[in-house]
Amino acid sequence: MFDGVKEVQLTTVNGVVEIEGWENDHVEVSYTTHGEVDVKVERLNGTLIIREEPRKKFRLFGSRGWAEIDVKVPGGIKVNAKNVNGKLHARRVRFGEAITVNGTVVLEECEAELLKTVNGEIMADLPAAGPLRASTVNGDLRISIEELEDDIEVSCVNGDIVLELTEFCDARIVAKKVNGDVKLVGIDPDDPVIGTGEYEVRVSTVNGDVKVELL
Repeated sequence: MFDGVKEVQLTTVNGVVEIEGWENDHVEVSYTTHGEVDVKVERLNGTLIIREEPRKKFRLFGSRGWAEIDVKVPGGIKVNAKNVNGKLHARRVRFGEAITVNGTVVLEECEAELLKTVNGEIMADLPAAGPLRASTVNGDLRISIEELEDDIEVSCVNGDIVLELTEFCDARIVAKKVNGDVKLVGIDPDDPVIGTGEYEVRVSTVNGDVKVELL
């Protein structure tokens, strides 16, 4: 258990990561390793750093192993997570950034400023969003937002976008596509505005489809 933490930085390779926000005022970290891998946890001032590291720098054959990592954080703490060849699942967490390569990001009831994956997909349920940038390369992106607090930008290369917004999102939608289709559901395509239209929602794909739906 770690008290007085203001930020969590998490870096993993081949890991399966679960992060959950809770009502306690400390951070709790638990993990299980499989194969030639260690998990290092250290504190630097107010930042808690969690790293998955191989025991041997170079291996001629076979996998170097992987870790299952569970982290519980107070609701107001910012988390920055990077994962290669793994999965990231979070619930009720505030992210500065969540980035994966060859992996999947699944967020439930979270906040985020930057979501990014290469060769993977993003599925995010965000009660409030903005400012936000979300992007995928070679993967689909699905985001559901209840309320906007600033502008957002959502983009995808070689994948489809599904963006779900509620009537509480004061959005002005700008959608662009190259080699794909744009579909607005419940939104006037000639005047794509929800509510006051205070915030700009930019959505773009290359080699993929866009669907923006008013729930």
